[in-house]
Amino acid sequence: SVPLLHIATVAENKADEQFLEQLKAIILQHLDNPQLDGEFIADALNISRPTLYRKIKAVSELTIHELINLTRLKKAAELLAEGKYRVFEVSYITGFSSPNHFNRSFFKQFGVSPTGYVKKSGKSGAQ
Repeated sequence: SVPLLHIATVAENKADEQFLEQLKAIILQHLDNPQLDGEFIADALNISRPTLYRKIKAVSELTIHELINLTRLKKAAELLAEGKYRVFEVSYITGFSSPNHFNRSFFKQFGVSPTGYVKKSGKSGAQ
């Protein structure tokens, strides 16, 4: 998976695209909240949790948890590529409960550690 691939690429029509954009905006707005979950997002979108899950299932092969995680990881990759933050700072900015959890998730998603990604991006200064 390419770290900076756009999430809305899974949308098949305008309505799906708008839904995914709204979803992404809410996730990004509350990225640093480790409690961000389906219930929180359903409330923010003013829809029921079952409706949220149904809509996500209709437009994506991911669960809400996977979507949140993927959005967090893509944002983390962007921040790491900028080279302004250290890995542990990025982990908290993007709402991971610990740097270890962040490192494992990042590696699982992208096949490279956050530190390795920083090195590949050619940015120094970040550890």
